[in-house]
Amino acid sequence: MNLLIVGAGGIGGWFIEELCTAIKNDQIRPGLEIRVADNDMVEMPQLLYQNFRPEEVGFNKARALSKRFSLFGIKAIEKRIQKEHQLQGSDFVLSCVDNEPTRELIINYAFKNNIGFLDLRATGRRICAFPKLDKIEDNLKFVDIQDTTCYSCQDQESLKRGRIDNGNKIIALIGVQMLINHLRGLNNKIINLSI
Repeated sequence: MNLLIVGAGGIGGWFIEELCTAIKNDQIRPGLEIRVADNDMVEMPQLLYQNFRPEEVGFNKARALSKRFSLFGIKAIEKRIQKEHQLQGSDFVLSCVDNEPTRELIINYAFKNNIGFLDLRATGRRICAFPKLDKIEDNLKFVDIQDTTCYSCQDQESLKRGRIDNGNKIIALIGVQMLINHLRGLNNKIINLSI
């Protein structure tokens, strides 16, 4: 199976670490090909809540994670996913993105090509996970196509006060379990929590 993780920041970085732990613990069968796509660079303030180390500041996020978890064969795509052709070859897409247009692109591609996907979101203490539902409309109703803002996995007001929330880590771990469920042929349900 070819897994594409779109977004290597606040959710994607923690997801990759937990995914590698699941692989190491034989909870996911060998043969999973993993690619991670992100065009952003690691920034110093992000070290407080994203899964990066000080020596990775200034490096591309996808490249930094692929290097750190190279034992698991993770390949980096140092580009922003904006076109359908960039999703080709994927059997499952994990959306850890910070914007609605990319979410919409992933959902449309998954339904058009009959592949699985999982959409993970976090803003501070608010977390959501959307598996592929029965109809495209069921997933698209959770996407505001008019919204072109890029969001953070942290609540901006909390950050201004120096508060860091762990919703991004929690939804990453939930996402790994949901991927494992999918691989085992089990159904996933929408998760929407404020913790």
